[in-house]
Amino acid sequence: MAKDVAKVISELDSITADVHQKFGGLSSEQLNWKPAADSWSIGQCIDHLIKTNEIYSEDFKAVANGSRSPSAWERWSPFSGFFGRFLTNIMPKDQKKVKTTGRFVPPSDIDADVVERFAKSQDEMKETVRSTENADWDKTILTSSFMGLVTYSLGDAYNIVTGHQHRHIRQADRVFLMNEFPR
Repeated sequence: MAKDVAKVISELDSITADVHQKFGGLSSEQLNWKPAADSWSIGQCIDHLIKTNEIYSEDFKAVANGSRSPSAWERWSPFSGFFGRFLTNIMPKDQKKVKTTGRFVPPSDIDADVVERFAKSQDEMKETVRSTENADWDKTILTSSFMGLVTYSLGDAYNIVTGHQHRHIRQADRVFLMNEFPR
């Protein structure tokens, strides 16, 4: 399990460094610039990842401290392995937009410290990952915070989180590379 923990932490470190390198020097205006009213800014992409870390960490921390009991669906669902593989495989692909639910939606105006808040959020996520080192990452089944019928293993959950982060960093990259982006 230590190998799995090290892999997830290394991935989180790599993502954090990428965000800091690409977006750490941007102004508030640049972080909040949107190509269209229904599109997200770079800051919104990053803030969304902070919210996602907070929401998913609730379950991860409950696993770590032993306060989490699996639901009947988590104990019974024959689809956990399927959903875990499916989500792990589609996260790296930039497919069509997927609407997120209310508690994952970032505000429209993002503070200029979003990159630093993201780095702090990633540090907290790394501590959470470390705290689950003794859990069985294959047999601990969680329900998605995004879709209540979807279940997957704790190990798949970590892969989904990092894949999701990569997906939104690529989205932020596309905003940054637009000709209209304020330089």
